[in-house]
Amino acid sequence: MASFAFYTDPGLTTPLSGSLDFAQALDGSTGAVVATLYLGSAAPARILRAASNPGVDPIVLAITDSSAGGSPASDLTLGLEETFSGRAPGAALTLGFQINGGIPNAVPVYVRAQDSTGDIGLHSDLALVLTPCEEV
Repeated sequence: MASFAFYTDPGLTTPLSGSLDFAQALDGSTGAVVATLYLGSAAPARILRAASNPGVDPIVLAITDSSAGGSPASDLTLGLEETFSGRAPGAALTLGFQINGGIPNAVPVYVRAQDSTGDIGLHSDLALVLTPCEEV
């Protein structure tokens, strides 16, 4: 992805760098914490499509867990709207068959974190992974 990336603002000016941080109280009293990311490109002439079968296969965002320790993938829920209606924790999210460039076309992705471990420390084993895509 040359110009398409995840951003932390709807104007696509601040690329997501590093990881998302979700600070939560050890006793679980914080509850779920929600962050909004924006997938897009400021270049209006660009299009993002799945590389496997462009324009036919969907672009999918998945949660990967790189270790047996830390947080399970089910600690994150992905959604295209803030209510997460019908969304299961840990489930992949379909973003459509193509995403057009341009700031107005950025796709907001909501990420809800609910720590199930109660462990003190930074859990860096979860990552968001996008289907292999092509940009045209």
